[in-house]
Amino acid sequence: MDELPQIESGPVAVPPSAKLMLRVVYIMGIVLVLLFMVLVGAIIWKATHKAEVKAVPPAQIDLGLPAGTAVQSMALDGDRLAINTGAEIIIVDVRKNEVISRIATISK
Repeated sequence: MDELPQIESGPVAVPPSAKLMLRVVYIMGIVLVLLFMVLVGAIIWKATHKAEVKAVPPAQIDLGLPAGTAVQSMALDGDRLAINTGAEIIIVDVRKNEVISRIATISK
């Protein structure tokens, strides 16, 4: 086997642009590690500092029913509540707490 000839030379000179690129890579690595630490710290802080939920008192809606009117049935579908009084059906939007419509029932 023939060995490759060894060239005796001094230290290899690194061009200035390569030195600059090496510094930029080191700086980006340090910034990446710092940002990862900030991310982990923010996740831990969010997990330990829960926002307090304030209780909202229940809202009362005046349906405008005459005295003595009884509610026969109610049905909830999404954010709509249908109240059947026998004489009419009242549709209420529970998110806005307002009466949307009144439907008179046919009595025979």
